[in-house]
Amino acid sequence: MITSSPMELISFVVLKDKSEAVASHLLRLGIFHPVDIRHIEEKLKNLPLSQIDRENAQLDALATKTQEIFRKLKLKYEPQGVQNPESFVFSESNEVLEYIEQEIAPLIAKKEELAEELSVNQSLLKQVKEYLPFPIERKSLYSFLDVSTGRIEEKNIPVLERSLKDAPHVIYPFQKEGSSVSTLVIGLRRDRILIEKVLADVAWEEIEYPKESEALSLQAQKKIISQIEQTKKNMNETEVKIENIGQAHRQELSKIYYFIKLKKSLLEARRFSCTTDKTVLFSGWVPDEEKERLISEVKKIADISYVESRSPEQADVPKEDVPVQFKHSPILKPFEMLIDAYGLPRYGSIDPTLFVAISFLIMFGAMFGDIGHGLVLALVSLYLWKSRKENLKKAAALILYCGISSSVFGVLYGSFFGFEFESVWIKPMENILEVFKASIMLGIVLISIGILLNIINALRDKDYGKAIFDKAGLIGGVIYWAAIGLVSRVFFYKTHVPKLYSFLIFGGLLVLFLYPLFEAIFIKRHASIIESFMESIVNLLELFMGYLANTVSFIRVAAFALAHAGLFLAIFSLSEMTKTNGGLGNIAAWVIIILGNILVICLEGLVVSIQSVRLNYYEFFSKFFVSGKQAYKPLAV
Repeated sequence: MITSSPMELISFVVLKDKSEAVASHLLRLGIFHPVDIRHIEEKLKNLPLSQIDRENAQLDALATKTQEIFRKLKLKYEPQGVQNPESFVFSESNEVLEYIEQEIAPLIAKKEELAEELSVNQSLLKQVKEYLPFPIERKSLYSFLDVSTGRIEEKNIPVLERSLKDAPHVIYPFQKEGSSVSTLVIGLRRDRILIEKVLADVAWEEIEYPKESEALSLQAQKKIISQIEQTKKNMNETEVKIENIGQAHRQELSKIYYFIKLKKSLLEARRFSCTTDKTVLFSGWVPDEEKERLISEVKKIADISYVESRSPEQADVPKEDVPVQFKHSPILKPFEMLIDAYGLPRYGSIDPTLFVAISFLIMFGAMFGDIGHGLVLALVSLYLWKSRKENLKKAAALILYCGISSSVFGVLYGSFFGFEFESVWIKPMENILEVFKASIMLGIVLISIGILLNIINALRDKDYGKAIFDKAGLIGGVIYWAAIGLVSRVFFYKTHVPKLYSFLIFGGLLVLFLYPLFEAIFIKRHASIIESFMESIVNLLELFMGYLANTVSFIRVAAFALAHAGLFLAIFSLSEMTKTNGGLGNIAAWVIIILGNILVICLEGLVVSIQSVRLNYYEFFSKFFVSGKQAYKPLAV
């Protein structure tokens, strides 16, 4: 289909107690695009809308809480089958979430505490390795560590451990003498005051650092490593407990989150519904081919006391306000990205996707013609195709098409990674004038199609003035085509120019010049004749400059085709300069060729893509494209 799907505005009234069931059924059907009927029907503007803000806020809060629990439990949402939304009770779901939060809260806190302890011990180990062994004095200042050696009564070691529990530390008893033990205490410099106070409280007796410092340092490191391993073990045990809780509640959480999404979708279905004491009015857009199915399906759920179906023209809705649905084949789907980046075509206008698909691929291939480069693009597309993201899959398909186009033109040009063979058509560097002629002809064809599409759009809108007198209308097109014929005969074929060309050009220009004056005098559209006169002059200048600039702009297709070939000439010339009778010179030559191809693929591939898009947007779309406001987005869970 070359235009958007025909739409129907459907309105129906059901009893209020059935509205929830009807809204749920509309979600399942997935064909109803709701609309605020008060903005269309003046007589209904005072009808109140359904009040959903409070319920929506509650569901948002519940959704946030559910997502946070999913994050803490490292779970992924698993879509559920179709469920009855009436079985969802907000308070019960909230109680379930609160219970799970209370169950995992101490484990999450413990996990965070252990993670902090692990980080500190790892930092301590790193610093001990850096600063020990060394000759040490108690009062020496080191970057991070505070190290003490001394004697302490054996019975006071547990007291020392308890007193330093809130500070990262290592206590290593290394020699027992009677009831006292020679001990090494390592802490962080930031905790020095606390360590000194605790040591004084346990009758610490300072001694000199032992001569066996290296062995003592290794033993201290082993103790820290032991503490790190124990912390990791505790963390793993905690994570297993959290994971078990997650698995136990996985299905329940997914079900709650599904119901939240379902209820929010139901609220969206009711957002634009109008209410009375006993009834609810639903209004929305449906594809014309689906309207009978929608009405029959709704009748299965509730008795419809009133139903009305109207086309946009019957409802007096501007085409800009009608949602747009295009049904493209899978082959054309990737090119939707190029259209969406420019804008949404208005309802009832010509869908440019097919034309863009053809013109984009021709221009890309013509500027980037090489079999090898096309194969590389195809391989890149196969890699991207593995992605689960829909947009990446579309991009992969688009790159594949570009690769095919590039390979086709590579055959026409006779090029494989810059290595030339006999061409099927021409070699750009040997036929420069022919390449420029071909690119100009491509531009003329594309601009002509744009003019024809603009005329068709205007006729579909019954805007006959635009179809005839617009700059891209019938008269503008005739002037353009006659000018092309005149220039071709004078400069290329050097033959006699028939008077018909001059008559069409000057006659058309005269008509376009007089049309605003005619409107000012007879239709009274303008405030004054002077303004109309100025508008006529500006229109003629725009017509002349616009068509000239649009046509000449396509020279860039030839320019980039030549640049593509020229880059290869430079790469192979540089490669030849490095060649020798053998050895490193030949290797360097191949390296230059490979790196040169990579540079051309990455840099010129990007530039050529931009130029292909630009020529479509500014030289083609500018002739006919009319923007719409919204895409067709039916309700769905």
